[in-house]
Amino acid sequence: MVSLQARRFRSDRGVRRTLNLGPAAPHYPKAPKEAVDGVLTSRFQSPAALIAHENCLVLNTGDKLVLFDSGIGTYKVFGTDSGRLANNLTASGIKPDDIDAIVLTHGHIDHLSGIMSDEGKHLFPNAQIIMSKVEHIWTDEAKTSSTGVMKLLVDSARKNLLPNKERLVFVEDGREAVKGVSVISTPGHTPGHTSYLLSSGGQNFIYTGDVVTHPAISLQYPNWAFNFDADPTMASDTRKRVLDMAAQDKLMLIGYHFAFPGIGNVAKEGDAYRFVPINMDI
Repeated sequence: MVSLQARRFRSDRGVRRTLNLGPAAPHYPKAPKEAVDGVLTSRFQSPAALIAHENCLVLNTGDKLVLFDSGIGTYKVFGTDSGRLANNLTASGIKPDDIDAIVLTHGHIDHLSGIMSDEGKHLFPNAQIIMSKVEHIWTDEAKTSSTGVMKLLVDSARKNLLPNKERLVFVEDGREAVKGVSVISTPGHTPGHTSYLLSSGGQNFIYTGDVVTHPAISLQYPNWAFNFDADPTMASDTRKRVLDMAAQDKLMLIGYHFAFPGIGNVAKEGDAYRFVPINMDI
């Protein structure tokens, strides 16, 4: 039995971290702009700014304290509100030294960049880094000649993973990452993208990473290609497989980029899905 602790990590200014990805329509290049804009405006959101949240989950397994993904670190590519994870954990009563493991869904900049400081300090000095071996490709020397967004991804992966060679633990589909956490291979967004099935208090949760990235668009139009998906067709197939699993098995879905707390149920509606957030108990 594990105890799920989904905590609201507040900064010292009381501001939650969000990523501003800019205008929404370009992120769904094969969908009509008016359709993309319409989904957001129907949710009272501006199409001029696709906002993604970062929900870093902490799990107490009884003998380990586990952090799922580590945010964008100090990178400012998606806005200036970054670099606060360690302070926010401390404000929530969790010391960085207390984290025993960091479980990564994949190797993108906004998921692994909170592991190392800009000065090369281990921000979680006692933590193992648990991930799919496939995702270690982002550190390949051959990729250092990349340009643009790819260079940013490679640089962030090398900065945060290479100093942790001795701490890396690679996991495979169907195995346990830590006690009570099963590994589910969910490729498409990246080649080795991994989701995790958590069991706690008689409930089952699925931590999806970037299988689903927006609580409306990803569920209402699961076939829409997202421009950060490495293999859009595979990503779409994986997205529908995971959403079907969540709906059929009544799994609580934890969306990394959903609005806080990012936890709720999934209902099937024809070829689409609907996310039903849990009631917040503050």
